[in-house]
Amino acid sequence: MPYKRYLPFLFAFVLPIVLVYAWWGGFNAVDIRTETRGPYTYAYIEYTGDYAKLPSKLEEVRRQLKAQGIEPGLPITVLYSDPAVVAKSERRARIGCLVPPGTAVKAPMRIDAISSRPVLVAEVRAGMLIAPSRAYQALGNHLAEQDKAIRMPTVELYAASDSVLEMGVLTVEMEAP
Repeated sequence: MPYKRYLPFLFAFVLPIVLVYAWWGGFNAVDIRTETRGPYTYAYIEYTGDYAKLPSKLEEVRRQLKAQGIEPGLPITVLYSDPAVVAKSERRARIGCLVPPGTAVKAPMRIDAISSRPVLVAEVRAGMLIAPSRAYQALGNHLAEQDKAIRMPTVELYAASDSVLEMGVLTVEMEAP
């Protein structure tokens, strides 16, 4: 039978890739809903460039906060530029961590707040490398059904899991249409 000669390839290469993708949450459903979120107070640094480099900037923010004696909260990213429209080198964002209201930080970090507001939320349990693409794709599909598109800025919050066996939860918030 000809299919038998493909079995080693399937078991050695395809199956492990599918299993890792599933473990990272690649098949998990994205929950989309409208709700009121915030307020948030966050310490951040301004960033211009490729969004793929934001995770390394987050580590820089965490180090700076800890050096200032401030315990960093959940990571927060405010994306101002639509990657479908703006060149990688010109994309703008703020990357930081939630902090208690009234926190003071030293330059180059800054503090800002986002007030409570109605938002469209896309939430997915997945690894940080694939969660944004899953969330934005589902959000874009949801809005396309209503003849609308994703509007910037968006706010991303990632709650990491305490377990190695479970992925964290990425929440993408966009101003409610």
